Amino acid sequence: MFKKIILLLMCSFLQASLQCQPKKIQFSFSKEPIDVVIPCTEKDIPTLNKCIRGIRANCKEVRRVIVVSKKHLTKHAEWYDEKRYPFSMSDVAKQLLGSKKKAERYMKDPKNRLGWIYQQLLKLYAPFVIPGISGNVLILDSDTIFLNHVTFTQKKGAACFNTGSEYHKPYFKHAKRLLPYLHKVHRKFSGICHHMLFQKNVLEHLFKEVKTRHHVPFWKAFLKCIDHKELYGSGASEYEIYFNYACIRSKQFTIREFKWQNINRLDQINQFKKTGYHYVSCHTWARQ
Repeated sequence: MFKKIILLLMCSFLQASLQCQPKKIQFSFSKEPIDVVIPCTEKDIPTLNKCIRGIRANCKEVRRVIVVSKKHLTKHAEWYDEKRYPFSMSDVAKQLLGSKKKAERYMKDPKNRLGWIYQQLLKLYAPFVIPGISGNVLILDSDTIFLNHVTFTQKKGAACFNTGSEYHKPYFKHAKRLLPYLHKVHRKFSGICHHMLFQKNVLEHLFKEVKTRHHVPFWKAFLKCIDHKELYGSGASEYEIYFNYACIRSKQFTIREFKWQNINRLDQINQFKKTGYHYVSCHTWARQ
């Protein structure tokens, strides 16, 4: 009798889980070339031009390279002023903290994570705000340098995802608040690998679902779902949201793993290129 009860409970749980999972979508993908978007600040200048040259030299799919920043930081790519976005950093702070007074106090704190949160929204909104941009937007961190030939799409246009191994629980708590069915799809794989091909059709579906659930634009819902306990930590990940959403919503995407490494010295680049690495990331916080 006890075994039957356990079995019934397990079946009920499985059925409920299946009902929570949304139906698969067959996305229509653009055949346009890839446009690259690199959010950047002045602290990233030491790697920015290497980043631009690396992606131009090693990906034949690339058309435009666009740097999103406050100031014009390089002559080697187009510049898009972040002031042209539909929200500012102060708007993000106010939405995140709930009041102008709290927002101002948070912005004055040198340990705030506002810039890190803000740049995630700059990435997610790039396909919607930059004029004439492709439906295929490669978001690329400014400290990431491609060294050997890479591709980002399959023959039918769907993205090929690279992966990392990072796991940070607050990212998935945030994602679940955003959409309850969002979860870590692949036990061994993370979507955090310092770049990702955002496809506009996928983002449109994601934004629409989030707005339907939260009754506010995506960027406001994204901020609303950040746990205030993580205001000085890491409370959300645009890469994990997009990667897991895409994998849950469609079978069209594939995973293929690049050979890559985080490094702490720019003089290591040639060594990694010679040994067949596709790219390296030399983060500001790790750089010597």
